[in-house]
Amino acid sequence: MTRVLGEFLLDIRPAENLLVLKTPPSGAQPLAAAVDGAKFPEIAGTIAGDDTVLIITPNRKTRESLQKKIESFVK
Repeated sequence: MTRVLGEFLLDIRPAENLLVLKTPPSGAQPLAAAVDGAKFPEIAGTIAGDDTVLIITPNRKTRESLQKKIESFVK
């Protein structure tokens, strides 16, 4: 997870119960696969495009918890 985030994650944008992860072109699929593989309990689902991963959480509190976890991998 640390390697994939370090390689592909450009920005994290929170929005209520959603996290938008920005990547370079073609980076969303490998990042989404890594996030799905990590099996974070906070995640209800993910959607990946070309350069964006949308992570859906049940509520704002779980989104904040997940965001902190993801940010801890890239520090």
